[in-house]
Amino acid sequence: MDRIPVSATTQSIPAAGGSDRNLTRSMGDAACFGGMVGCGETYFSAFALAVGLSETASGLVASIPLLVGGVIQLVSLKAIAWIGGYRRWIVAGAVLQSLAFLPLAYAAWTGSLSIVMFLLIASVYWAAGLSTGPAWNTWIEQIVPVAGRARFFSKRSRLQQICTFSGLMVAGLVLQWTSQEGIALTGFAGLFFVAAILRLVSASFLHRTRHVQSVPLHVEHSPASVTGEHPLEEPVDDRSAIQLLAYLVAMQVFIQLSGPYFVPYMLGQLEFDYVVYVGLIALAFLSKVISFAFWGRIAEESGAAKVLWFGGIGLVPLASLWIVSTNLVWLAMIQILSGIAWAAYELGFFLMFFETLPAKHRTRLLTYHNFANTLAICVGALAGAAILAYWGAQSQTYYYLFGLSSTGRLLCLILLVGAVLPKHSLKSIGMRVLAIRPGAGSVTAPIIASAEEQPLVNRSSLTASAEFIGPR
Repeated sequence: MDRIPVSATTQSIPAAGGSDRNLTRSMGDAACFGGMVGCGETYFSAFALAVGLSETASGLVASIPLLVGGVIQLVSLKAIAWIGGYRRWIVAGAVLQSLAFLPLAYAAWTGSLSIVMFLLIASVYWAAGLSTGPAWNTWIEQIVPVAGRARFFSKRSRLQQICTFSGLMVAGLVLQWTSQEGIALTGFAGLFFVAAILRLVSASFLHRTRHVQSVPLHVEHSPASVTGEHPLEEPVDDRSAIQLLAYLVAMQVFIQLSGPYFVPYMLGQLEFDYVVYVGLIALAFLSKVISFAFWGRIAEESGAAKVLWFGGIGLVPLASLWIVSTNLVWLAMIQILSGIAWAAYELGFFLMFFETLPAKHRTRLLTYHNFANTLAICVGALAGAAILAYWGAQSQTYYYLFGLSSTGRLLCLILLVGAVLPKHSLKSIGMRVLAIRPGAGSVTAPIIASAEEQPLVNRSSLTASAEFIGPR
């Protein structure tokens, strides 16, 4: 993830009063944004089915627009310079995201929306979000004081998790009630309007978060320390870094081969109501959040590489397990296992990412990875759509997708064999979950400012915060 370098010989933090107000506003932003994700983007695929689009279209809506955001992200630094600063760019993106919900609310109210228009609106939503990601990472690092930074992001993460979960559950109950009354589209219209308001309030908090007079801390640092890059990292074989990136991108292709189509499978083929649908998502959400602490301890004791292996192996059978049975108890168990496996995979991935990539190229490579990741999402989703279009959207075709996805994930493990993956030196790192995807984990990105390093000897407890927020 590219960043504009900050050059200085002394480090400074905002004065106490202004800093407290900024942190409070950031918490307000987190709460509103979490609510928006819970009742907004999470239901895009479900809305596509409700408005009369095909099951294939429902899967594409959850994947193709991400590529637009990935492309826009590559030119965001020039756009920041043109618009006149990080805050303006971030607020503009937040407002645009808010506005993207309004045509969806109108379409739900009128009951008419084409697949082309839906893809266009979703692309605007993701372009506004992903393109501000690098800017938000740099900006929030300048806003939040170094002292207590890890603690702050941990609290912020928990608040967003609560608000996202609350938004998810309340929206599910609203849709269940409105569908029983025969006015499901009216329910979607109301949810999208609420999501727009929440994001607009979030933008207000961001707008009022400003730099204040700073108090210098006479601590010299190199540019590497400003960007969260440790100048004394252990050397890493470039071949291992390439292997890691190749594995992550290849895995994304096979994950997305089936991932975007779990929603149409549950709502279209299995005909689950919204309460069951949301309940299954919630189980994966909660098991993932709870298991992060466990995997953090494993990473501390045995290294992040082992956690990544556990996660990668755990993801292999998940898609194919949906073929075994449609019993709700069985599917609930799969979702719980899914959350545990995804927690290991994502924690291991981000810890290894920061340890394996060369420090001097890390932020640039992170930007390239983000683009490659979104491209892989689209490749996998389009391949899945092609299979559904050729053989038809029926249960047997979905079983083919789930089986192919698991087979591909197994083959991807070959890319990790022989890679020399170093032990971590991070004690915590926050992760931004950009979207919740049933059966496909989540779209995530690291919060660079939250990365807290620990000495290679006498390591303290490793923690990881899974921040269920949206694109920044």
